[in-house]
Amino acid sequence: MYLVLCAAWGVIAIRSPSAPAELGWIMVFSLGLAIVSGADDLWDLPMMPRLALQAVMATLGTLVLGGHSTVFQGYLPAGLDFAATVFLWVGFINLFNFTDGIDGNAGTKAAMLGAGIFILAIQGMMPAVFGHLAITVTAVACGFLVWNWHPARIFMGDVGSVTLGFLLAWLLLRAASEGQWAPAIILPLIYLSDSCLTYLPKIARRERFWHPHRDHYYQRAVQREGVTHSHVVKVVLVGDVILIALATVAARGPIWPALFGAGVIAVAVITYLSLVHTDGATS
Repeated sequence: MYLVLCAAWGVIAIRSPSAPAELGWIMVFSLGLAIVSGADDLWDLPMMPRLALQAVMATLGTLVLGGHSTVFQGYLPAGLDFAATVFLWVGFINLFNFTDGIDGNAGTKAAMLGAGIFILAIQGMMPAVFGHLAITVTAVACGFLVWNWHPARIFMGDVGSVTLGFLLAWLLLRAASEGQWAPAIILPLIYLSDSCLTYLPKIARRERFWHPHRDHYYQRAVQREGVTHSHVVKVVLVGDVILIALATVAARGPIWPALFGAGVIAVAVITYLSLVHTDGATS
């Protein structure tokens, strides 16, 4: 999946005169992550070196953003804006990696994020080239889902999820730097909320939250007898479609109502996942 996406982005980088100046570097940095993540899939590398590499690549990525690195719209001093961008980039890489815990989930997330950014671009809310890049993510993810839908016959692995998380984070950060910070929050809000509600209690209990687990709401749902991977992914998919609509609303002006509505949708989806039982109904 990663190689196909890189090939498509490479064509856009070469043939599009409006391709972002940093696109080539972003692809090079993602390749570095792909090599190490592939080695991790094979040999289970220690966490800290992998995390350090992610931080290095996110730092380099933020550096090449140049004038587009003011993700926080000037509300933070330049140095703090830079540090916060790196932190968000590394965080998103790992949050996206965490979505790859059941069949079809990460691929569906990638497809929806790509679709959301594409819609923003075709409505003139972002430069058109980002729409081209985003729709290729959706196309590649949909092709992958043919084989990854439950029961999965192929899997993304870290080599897919870490690199895809890096590239999607770049698209979202560029959306924020173009003034579309609210859509950049809204589009991934369901799994951002799932991760926060999963990890904050673990941190409060002083658990080793970085260790592998199956405690995300979407993972706990499929552990109940009769609740399938595909049912959970479809529920989240419906929520993501609504978030795309709300992101479009936020891009056009009424930001706070759209953010509130997105929060309601995220809570509704997570509540459903916490209650769904054997027959697909809620208790």
